[in-house]
Amino acid sequence: MFPKTTWFTPDLTLVVRDYGTAILFAMGAGSVREALDSVEGQVHLQVQREALDAIRRHADVSSVQKMRRMVWTGRPTPVPSLASTRLSLEDVPAIRHLYADGRSTAEAPDFFHPSMVDAGVFHGIHEGAALVAVAGTHLVAREEGVASIGNVYTRRDRRGRGLGRAVVQAVLSELVDIETVGLNVRADNRVALTLYESLGFADHCEFYEAIRPATTVPRHSPAAS
Repeated sequence: MFPKTTWFTPDLTLVVRDYGTAILFAMGAGSVREALDSVEGQVHLQVQREALDAIRRHADVSSVQKMRRMVWTGRPTPVPSLASTRLSLEDVPAIRHLYADGRSTAEAPDFFHPSMVDAGVFHGIHEGAALVAVAGTHLVAREEGVASIGNVYTRRDRRGRGLGRAVVQAVLSELVDIETVGLNVRADNRVALTLYESLGFADHCEFYEAIRPATTVPRHSPAAS
């Protein structure tokens, strides 16, 4: 994905342009203003508190959500508790239909793109023809030894039966050769946190997700500084 990225210093800040949006990651607050000014459209923020405060001083921010980033320790070794199916691009309509189950309660995964299925690892559990649980990856970069779990969802009327655990275990079973496997989870989602901790995930850091709404006129021009 390197050709899709732009980097800023000091305090390393990264802008990734992919999936129809721009995503900003910041290691500190020193370069977030310049990074934001480089993007005219909506920006999805994943930053720690210092950077979020710096962004708020000169840009509108919405949909702020406290998150926890977790990293898999590799223990216990994943053994799926229920049989699942490896999903492919042909399953994208069924995946989207399942995610639609969570729209009214704001539980649906909000960062899914078909290319993630094609390039990553997705597993699902069916009841008849219906897909009732799915887990996948946002990215898998085996050469760099990094993968990110995401897009985990169980249909609301099928929860409490171990389906979510089974599909996450199935995805992990295909990532055991990768050095760093991470995921992001809402800090107030106690059910998910308990599940991931039981699967061997440990806290890495707290951060914030937020949206910088689309703008066509940057508030600050780097050329003017």
